[in-house]
Amino acid sequence: MLTEERHQIILKQLQLHNIVKLQDLIPLTGASESTLRRDLQDLEECHKLQRIYGGAQNILSYHDEPALSQKISTNTDEKDSIARYAGDLVQNNEVIFLDAGTSVQAIIPYLSKATDLLVVTNSVVNASILADYQIETFVPGGKLKASTKALVGSTTTKTLTAFHFDKAFLGTNGFSVKAGYTTPDPEEADTKKIALSNSNESYILADGSKLEQVSFTRFANLDEATLITNELPVKSLELLKTHTKVMEVK
Repeated sequence: MLTEERHQIILKQLQLHNIVKLQDLIPLTGASESTLRRDLQDLEECHKLQRIYGGAQNILSYHDEPALSQKISTNTDEKDSIARYAGDLVQNNEVIFLDAGTSVQAIIPYLSKATDLLVVTNSVVNASILADYQIETFVPGGKLKASTKALVGSTTTKTLTAFHFDKAFLGTNGFSVKAGYTTPDPEEADTKKIALSNSNESYILADGSKLEQVSFTRFANLDEATLITNELPVKSLELLKTHTKVMEVK
């Protein structure tokens, strides 16, 4: 296969899934891993993608927010393993907060084993799924954000300020030692900040593709929550552990 043909396949996969893994590109292109690494490097130098650990992702500006339908189909295995681990942390009779991230949404099937659970969420999608599992749910009011199906704004934050949670589970668009946890939307950032400050224990769920990704608004420093993630490069993991608690799901 010609180089240009491989490049078009890579870019098409990025359009469809936002993130592509080297291992998924091998059967699609018939190329070796080393060849594909060179392809990704060439495309990055042309500003057509951004390389990440194990693959590449679309180039997004600091304020870009991928649609929920796009994010739900990326890194599904990693999200499921992280969510299963997080679900095991939830105990009976707790009040927990779930935000609108797709990694957080994946927790819901693993909550049914906990009894007398109350879940507060600013995600209308999460609320619907929680209802299907017959889990008691409270949804604050607010402005509905089309891309993430999250309720945001002053009504949402005012309502959440009055609540207290045993645990909060949040998603993030990126995390790094320098930038902390970030998200494109300041209004979503405000909701996350309140959930963090009103929780006894706070957890950020993020797969390895979010490592060193930075969006417009910081909502927390690394040490303000425990990071639950999948396997990371050793050096990155060691550095993160000097700044926060990391639960690595293998």
